[in-house]
Order: sequence, then C-alpha cells, then structure tokens
Amino acid sequence: MSDWITNATLLQRVKNQYDDKSWDEFNEYYRPYIYMIVKGLNMRHHDAQELTQLILIKTWKNLPTFEYDPDKGCFRSWLRRVAVNSVRNYVVTKAYKQVSLDALEEQEGHVYSEHEFTESEIEKVADREWENYIFGMAWENVKDKFNDNIQNVYEQLLQDLDPEAIAENIGIKRNTVYIYRKRVNEKLFKEIRRLNYELG
Repeated sequence: MSDWITNATLLQRVKNQYDDKSWDEFNEYYRPYIYMIVKGLNMRHHDAQELTQLILIKTWKNLPTFEYDPDKGCFRSWLRRVAVNSVRNYVVTKAYKQVSLDALEEQEGHVYSEHEFTESEIEKVADREWENYIFGMAWENVKDKFNDNIQNVYEQLLQDLDPEAIAENIGIKRNTVYIYRKRVNEKLFKEIRRLNYELG
C-alpha cells in the first residue's frame, strides 16, 4: 500500500473524478471492504465481483457531491448504504430477473434475498466485515516489525491454538507466548485505531 494520508484528504481528492492516482488509492483501500460486505450478504463470488465494480462506479459518480463530516457519521456508513442498496437493486433488476425461485433453491450455495436481512443484521454484517478487514490490514502493516518466531506465535494464536501447545511446538516457554502476544497487541491495536481513524 502507498503512504498513508488521512481519510478526509483522500475523500477531498477523489472528488476530482479525473485524479487517477487518488482514485487508484481509493480503490486499493475500499474495494476489498466493499467485496467483503457483498459476500457477507451471501452473494456468489462472480456476482460479488460484478457488484463490487458497480458499487465503485456508483461511488465514483457520487463522490463529487459527497460532503464528509465525521460529526454526522463515518464514511463507511455511507459506503455501506450504497453497497446494500446496490445489492438489492441487483437482485431485483438484473442478476436473477429471469431465474425462477425454484431454480434458485436448487442451485448450490445460498443466494441473497432482500427479505433475509433486517437493517440491524445488515449493519452487523458490514461492521463485522469492517473489523475483519481492518484487523487483516493492520496485521499486514505491523507484522514485519517482529521476527519470524513472534509472527509464527501470533499467527498460531489467531488460529485459537492453545498457548501451551504453541510453546511446545516452537520450543519456547508458555510465558513467552503471552509476552509475544502482549508485544504484538500493543502495536496491532495502535495500528487498528489509526486505520479506523484514517479510513473509517
């Protein structure tokens, strides 16, 4: 990822629809989150990819008139509304227009229906995906500050492995596992706070 700038600055710059560098940066930061929201609403991979592109285009068209005011709410709330409305429109007007309900039920996997999620459930999906997205980005940003041993321990902790088993696997004391976790968490949570401020 490129050097970080504040979210407000990036949003100001992408109001200029012909600033390709800013738009590429916006795309880099927000495309994965949009995709995660759409997938979280049970869309199939191919449809989720198409929808993500449609949502980005819609966002690009609307950003010149969007006024970012953190006192009124975070940018991701607006982005979530755009994403959810796009999913609903897609389901109703395009993706499944000519497919019968019986055929949908027979298809492998689960397909989004606009009646399946309440607004609060949609918010929970979006918030959960945001937390996952920011955590993953934060870990990628800080992990190289630690040696391979510490990274290995922390990644095993993320898999919910027992600290005793981790210590035995790696050949360290159990207390060392907790020390490593504390050391990583300090940097990781600081990075999560920064990302939430800059991108949220």
